[in-house]
Amino acid sequence: MRISVKYSTMIVNKLEESVAFYRDVLGFSEGYHVDLPFGGITIMNSPDGASVELIEAPQFETGLYSVGTDVDDLDETLEELRKAGCEIEGEITPTTVGRQIFIKDPNGVRICLIEHTEEYKEKYL
Repeated sequence: MRISVKYSTMIVNKLEESVAFYRDVLGFSEGYHVDLPFGGITIMNSPDGASVELIEAPQFETGLYSVGTDVDDLDETLEELRKAGCEIEGEITPTTVGRQIFIKDPNGVRICLIEHTEEYKEKYL
């Protein structure tokens, strides 16, 4: 099982203002953007490779939403985590870039496990 922390997901109130802050103040570059019915998602990349996923989503509370990780095989990873007694939240859901599910650490912090599509890996990873 390989789990690699890649990004933090932040829920924001005003996506454009947040993108400008991360770009103009912190020196991040814009990765990709997805428009959604309720707002949008923009990935911001730091110069050293870390990323912040900014999501404008009024249905969620503003602030840290989860820590994002990449996994090679989501089904295999979940099987191993279940055997270890890990708390799984919900079911695997499709996304615009692959499939994901959330787990919680012992303190209740949400961790997103995502398995990216080959198309996404070729383009962005």
